[in-house]
Amino acid sequence: MRKTSILTLLLCMIAALTMTSCLSDDDDNSGLTREEQHTAYLSVAGEHNGQLVYYDSIFTTKPAKVDSVDAMVNFETDSTVTVYNFRVNSIAHFVQDATAKACLKNAPAQILKCYTYFYDLSPVTFHIQPQKLTFSTTADGTPHTITLAFYAGYPNSYGVKSGKELGLQIVLGGVYLDYENITGGTNLLANGLALPFYFNAK
Repeated sequence: MRKTSILTLLLCMIAALTMTSCLSDDDDNSGLTREEQHTAYLSVAGEHNGQLVYYDSIFTTKPAKVDSVDAMVNFETDSTVTVYNFRVNSIAHFVQDATAKACLKNAPAQILKCYTYFYDLSPVTFHIQPQKLTFSTTADGTPHTITLAFYAGYPNSYGVKSGKELGLQIVLGGVYLDYENITGGTNLLANGLALPFYFNAK
């Protein structure tokens, strides 16, 4: 198992110190021109293989590792990145509802699509806005849907490219059962939790 990199620890500490309480962030703090944003994108463009590391909380500088899995991210354009092999099984540990827990355990790995917005060149830093993820799964042979809602934008979900190191932080804020439109739905994620996932490129 690959050890957590210094970049990952840096991401974790910054996030723990600056976490906000909403599931969206509309701040536009980019000081980059459109050309500079494209230059930043070119530094990360394409596919990156690595480890997706699952932790138990964002509210501590020493989170416990829950799981890790080989994954790949692909920066297709200067405004999109996709995470492949986004395994959702470990999220079940943080859900109390028995049906939702079983659904997550039975679900296949997912593809998570995100928007990006580059706002710094030194180091290359970018907001990540993960899209709501809804997928079909089963519990005791009965079909269900699970919807995952993520925190968006710095300081919640973002990425950093420093030298040869590339790290992404994506933070889960809600789990919903059979409720694709999350407005008014019951968040089944344990109270007070915001689960971070860190991708470290090899």
